[in-house]
Amino acid sequence: MRRQIRATGKLIGRFVDATGGVAIVEFALVVPLLLLLYAGSIEASSLYTVDRRVTVIAGTMGDLVARWDPGQGNIPQGTIDDYFTASEIIMTPYDPAGLGQVVSLVSVDADGDTAVLWSEASGGATARAEGASFPLAASTQMNEVSRGTGCFVASETTYGYTPAIGVVFQGVFALSHTSYFLPRFGSELCAIDVS
Repeated sequence: MRRQIRATGKLIGRFVDATGGVAIVEFALVVPLLLLLYAGSIEASSLYTVDRRVTVIAGTMGDLVARWDPGQGNIPQGTIDDYFTASEIIMTPYDPAGLGQVVSLVSVDADGDTAVLWSEASGGATARAEGASFPLAASTQMNEVSRGTGCFVASETTYGYTPAIGVVFQGVFALSHTSYFLPRFGSELCAIDVS
């Protein structure tokens, strides 16, 4: 009996002193956390990239319309469609199917009240109704800035982003951005329509 106890004691002592398998055990404990961190960083960087592209699209679309020279007459519908198509290319390599765009010309009266003069939409988005009030965030102050010109261009972009891996971030992220621009040629743009 004593021999068995001594043999068991030696076996336990050898097990405690053995360090050959420590690295593999530590590796097995750390690998899942490292893989989760790696997948999360990929998903987070993709989400950030797509969000930046949504912001760039809103800015690009609004800037293109705000640059329109009223001396050329109304903005042709084909030109607006080309702007929408060019904006979709910015989403490459991400799928532009979930991209919605609305560009509107909004008038501002002396009291700061807004009204949509015209609005165009693409990608399943809904254009704003003519004459409808345009909602502005309190921090925007665009209605006060644009009182001198009488109007401003609002470009709204939305995108439903689904992570490619879906391990850390799951579901669809509704990304959106609105950019505001004053007409480059002043109040003359306020009389221009899309035809």
